[in-house]
Amino acid sequence: MRDDAQGLSQMSKALDLSDSAIVKRKAFLGFSEDDVARLQQLHEVLKGYAPEFAAEFYRHVLSFEETSALLPDSQTIERLQRSQAAYFEALTAGDYGRDYIHHRLRVGMAHHRVGLAPTWYLGAYAKYLVGLLPEIQRRLGDSPERLVETVQSLIKIVLFDMGLAIDTYIEARDQTIQGLENYAAMVFESMHDGIFVLAPDLSILSVNTKGLEMFGLVLARVLGKRLPEVVVADGLASCALAVVKGCVDEHDRLFCMHALGDPTCKQVRVTIRHICLAEEAGRLLVVVEEVSEEELFRRQAESKLLRSEAMLRHAQSVAKIGSWRVDRVGADGEADRDVLECSEETCRLLRVTQGSPLSYQGFLDRVHPDERKHVDASWQAACRGAPFRIEHRIRVGGETLWLETRAELEFDARGRFVAATGTMQDITERKIAEVRIEQLAFYDALTGLPNRALFHDRLQQALAVAQRQGQSIALMFIDLDRFKEINDTQGHVCGDQVLAEVAQRFRAALRHDETLARLGGDEFVIIAHQTGRSGATLIAERLKRVLQKPIEVKDRAFSLGASTGIALYPVDGNDCQLLLKHADIAMYRAKANGGGYCFYAAEMGAELARKMELARRFTRALHEKHLRLHYQPQCDLKTGKLTGAEALLRWHDAEWGWVSPAEFIPVAEERGMMIALGEWVLKEACRQLQFWAKAGLSLPDRLAINVATQQIEQQDFAQHALAIAHEAGIKPTRIELEITESSMMLDPECAMRVTRLLVDAGFAFAIDDFGTGHSSLSYLKRFPAQTLKIDMSFVRHMLSDRNDHSIVTTIVAMARSLGLKTLAEGVEENAQAERLLALGCDEAQGYYFGKPVSPDEFAARWLSFGSTANAHQPPHETRRR
Repeated sequence: MRDDAQGLSQMSKALDLSDSAIVKRKAFLGFSEDDVARLQQLHEVLKGYAPEFAAEFYRHVLSFEETSALLPDSQTIERLQRSQAAYFEALTAGDYGRDYIHHRLRVGMAHHRVGLAPTWYLGAYAKYLVGLLPEIQRRLGDSPERLVETVQSLIKIVLFDMGLAIDTYIEARDQTIQGLENYAAMVFESMHDGIFVLAPDLSILSVNTKGLEMFGLVLARVLGKRLPEVVVADGLASCALAVVKGCVDEHDRLFCMHALGDPTCKQVRVTIRHICLAEEAGRLLVVVEEVSEEELFRRQAESKLLRSEAMLRHAQSVAKIGSWRVDRVGADGEADRDVLECSEETCRLLRVTQGSPLSYQGFLDRVHPDERKHVDASWQAACRGAPFRIEHRIRVGGETLWLETRAELEFDARGRFVAATGTMQDITERKIAEVRIEQLAFYDALTGLPNRALFHDRLQQALAVAQRQGQSIALMFIDLDRFKEINDTQGHVCGDQVLAEVAQRFRAALRHDETLARLGGDEFVIIAHQTGRSGATLIAERLKRVLQKPIEVKDRAFSLGASTGIALYPVDGNDCQLLLKHADIAMYRAKANGGGYCFYAAEMGAELARKMELARRFTRALHEKHLRLHYQPQCDLKTGKLTGAEALLRWHDAEWGWVSPAEFIPVAEERGMMIALGEWVLKEACRQLQFWAKAGLSLPDRLAINVATQQIEQQDFAQHALAIAHEAGIKPTRIELEITESSMMLDPECAMRVTRLLVDAGFAFAIDDFGTGHSSLSYLKRFPAQTLKIDMSFVRHMLSDRNDHSIVTTIVAMARSLGLKTLAEGVEENAQAERLLALGCDEAQGYYFGKPVSPDEFAARWLSFGSTANAHQPPHETRRR
């Protein structure tokens, strides 16, 4: 009660409700003693009406949600109705002294505590007047003048009450606001964080004590200045302006901040909030919290941890390796269960969502069915103490991956499994690379067949099995016939396509126990298990049949054959090297016989040894210039005069003596020596012509020199031949180059192009061994040849073989019609020479005219000083010499 009286006294003083002030209020309202008298009279008139009026008033109050919410129960309503009736009685009682005024102050203070806006209280007073006037009119209506005066007095006292209540309400609110402001100022100053209040342009409106102390500032020196002019922090001003512009608060932003002019930097956490105070919109509240060393250290540690975790995740993603852990848990009375934790990369590999449960069975379900038992057995063994590191496949999302899974297991004191930590790495690319490396290492890239390395391995295995079980093995060495012609004329791309087709046909012709491999080039080998002579023969026949159909590549058809050498285990050798060597020797014998197949025989080894030694000696003879040129005369069949000579290569070995060209020329061709050999022959022939010329000896017409196929294939052969002649001082017109018909037809277009260049340079051109190369007239007429040399194979038996005679007759007639000179080779008898002359042949060479002899002997026999050539008798006279 004392507190209430004290509050009323304080409120009275605050509102200046002294006696004189009350009198002034009443005077301003025009409230006089006459009004008091009229209200007292009304009091008597309305006696007993107060309860009814209060009930009606509260029915009106209860009809609104805002006011009915303040009346929780009927007891409260009854109490308030009694209080309202008492006020109704006091309103017209006529006693308006200090107690009446204090009662009005209590009403205003109560209204403030309730918290309703003044509108509601003004409405209540309006209800008073509106509700009371009809009743007053009813009771005083017989005297209008008295009614008006009474209503005027009632309005005055009601307005007097309203003024006191509203003033009290406003004063109480102002006191509350002032209290809040004082409290806010006290809180503002007592905050442990620095607080800056900024205008929209970031000028400082106020700073609390902590904010000043934090940066050593003085309030008077910072007020009105912009924040960047007082404290410095990278990005702080732009961040604050963004809050002003977007009205989106910034929370707990870390900055390194220091006062302008002071380099000492503080790590702070800044919160920037947008505040609005009445008409002053756009203000900012900037809270600056200094970060402690402990928190800074913790944040740094957390940042490092986050970076480490991110780096680990990135590293796992790059390396395609994930981690996992299994813990076996179980409460008392419960069965043990495994709890699995997986890293992000492990979940990606197993195609499970992060955090989703995955059981051991769920993992096994992802393992490839072919390896599921192996993986499970390895894990069970690991749970008993064995190491766990396996490579296996999984099938997830329709994709098959290779994984390497490792684990370190933990056991309790009784040896029971309790936990495991492991990794899981995607090794699919490595597995693919291993397969690729194995493919490259052991399989031929072109045909997909086993290569030489894998062939040797399989042959060794086959020999080991055959030795243990007493079985036989056939090793077949195959070299394609006429394949080199395809490579030389069509190029290696076409040749590779032919080889691939041959490999496919061979593979289709063999059975599952017959291993096919490619050693290189056009060489293939077959290992036939449990196969003897008859079985190997059947295989060779199968291979022969698959090559009977031409191979078509780029709209061209190629007919190939095969030369097959066969060696049998254990008859022909008991190890890999010996068997392969003997099969190779047999293949060469088959090729020398024109193709087909050939079984190895012991005597073939001696022939091969002879051939290999011959190749070695011939190579040395070429390099050391131990080769020689002999010269065979060419004569006119009518006059017997020398018309020229052919330079023929000869080789005399110190130990073996004279070696036939038929033996060493094929070796030179096989070993790619023909270009070097042909160049030596051309240089030596030119040198000999120059030597004879300086000695005063002259060879009529031209010196014929053979040109190999490999030389013709050289793009610059014509220029190179011309350079050799010029270097020796010999005119190209003194030399006739002979190209065999067969080599000319390997690539007719190339041969025509090169021979045209040779003829344009001055060389003469002859077609050698004509009749053996199957050339067509369409090509023959386009070649710039001057001479056709009839092959000796037709001349030798032309007198006894009608076919040979007809061929020679045809060649001579054809040459004459084309305007070409004919020269017959291998003439050994007078009858042959006479018959050739009768047929119209122009020239001949052979033993009948003279054998190839050394340069000195040829000069002594055929050349004369100061003349073009020795004259000889016609053939029939020559025969008598």
